[in-house]
Amino acid sequence: MMDRTTSKASLVSPTGPLVRFAILACLAYLGFYVYGLVMGVFSPGEMVGFSSIAAGILITCGVYAMFLRREPVESEERRKMLHDLHEQQRRRGF
Repeated sequence: MMDRTTSKASLVSPTGPLVRFAILACLAYLGFYVYGLVMGVFSPGEMVGFSSIAAGILITCGVYAMFLRREPVESEERRKMLHDLHEQQRRRGF
């Protein structure tokens, strides 16, 4: 349940709780996949489906990691603080 201070944008931000849950779910699936490979649980027909899902998850994680490296997330508080700092410097003549 969302309280009044939680916005929808913060839930799906790159570090929001829904993204964290999705990452944990992906890691759980990959753990199940590796366990199944080691134990020999999958038949050859199942291997195609499970391997394609695992490959998709790994590609998505790679793209997400590149996104995080290129786009640092700034919180609203930090933006407001920097804006206030620039305003103070402008008034003092810096």
